[in-house]
Amino acid sequence: MMIADRATALLPLVQHAGGRTETTAALVRGSSLLDALIALFEAQWDRATPIRSLDDGQVIDAAAGCPLDADELYLLSLLVAGVPDKSIASQLGLSLRTVQRRVYHLMRRAGAQTRMQLAWHAARERWL
Repeated sequence: MMIADRATALLPLVQHAGGRTETTAALVRGSSLLDALIALFEAQWDRATPIRSLDDGQVIDAAAGCPLDADELYLLSLLVAGVPDKSIASQLGLSLRTVQRRVYHLMRRAGAQTRMQLAWHAARERWL
């Protein structure tokens, strides 16, 4: 979904016709539906987890005392955002096993036995 200037929304639609899948879109302009889509977007945005970019290489002030380097923070932000290991591996140009090993290393540093505990520790320590 894309919203432009709180005046227009574009919704992707998928049609299954005759064994084929066709992608189309709906254009929504000023209406109660647009208002509902904006409210939905805002609610999701408020609950979202930021994903760090490797391009900037900067660590935000909240994580100034964070013991993790930029690559580890990026991996952790992808994990917390719910990105599957296979997708993380593809995005980082690593093997699946390397990603799993790095996740295990992060868990050991945090003293976590599960990924959920790792995410909780990262939030508590303001790593993200």
